[in-house]
Amino acid sequence: MEQLTTKLFKLHNISMDSALKSIEQMSKTDGLDIIVTPNMDHLERLINKNTPKEFKQLYQNASLCLCDSKILEKLLKLKGKLVREVIPGSTLTKKLFNHVITNNDQIMIIGGEDRVMNKLRSQYKHLTINHYNPPMGFINNPVEVTKTIEKIQRFDANYIFLAVGSPRQEIVASKLKALADQKGVALCIGASVLFITGEEKRAPRWLQLAHLEWLYRMLQDPKRLFPRYFNNFLKIPSIYKSL
Repeated sequence: MEQLTTKLFKLHNISMDSALKSIEQMSKTDGLDIIVTPNMDHLERLINKNTPKEFKQLYQNASLCLCDSKILEKLLKLKGKLVREVIPGSTLTKKLFNHVITNNDQIMIIGGEDRVMNKLRSQYKHLTINHYNPPMGFINNPVEVTKTIEKIQRFDANYIFLAVGSPRQEIVASKLKALADQKGVALCIGASVLFITGEEKRAPRWLQLAHLEWLYRMLQDPKRLFPRYFNNFLKIPSIYKSL
């Protein structure tokens, strides 16, 4: 499998179809495989000295690390490294639900409101979807983290979708990886379920093709996203040097 090596991680340079096939195979093997899809938010955290070490190690050791950012694609191109295909995490997740996961699989989703999960279940009535939403601030409470891990293990899922935001989902993934008996494939998916269920809308296709989906998302929630995107913009030179 071709890889693009950077100082932050080794990016697996494969197509969407190859990624889906690889994840399907991983779901059937022993041990836990972890999938990450770095975007600019993740890159900003990777160069931040205060970011938990579990987060950085997870990106370095992920079974699949897939480019989820047009900006990352362009930065790598300036370094002479060509990304075969940008693979948005939300698109990858939707394709897994639509084309890969079957009624023989067990799904566990960590994070998200019950209302949204019920909507997801109504869309995929043939799939077994288990769900647990840990309380706010759980990642700073060892008891709640342990409870979350136990919930995941109880359902013995071979597809684990971590949707509690970054870096919380990566920390949970790291703790799962440390368990000798954990199996399946864990994906750090952020808000992907919200896009699948229509709770949040992706940008129109022409904006995606124009590489302006970030602008569309920011305009939907400027109070929350403008400061984040502005901070990421300021960090681009440092991110470039770190690639």
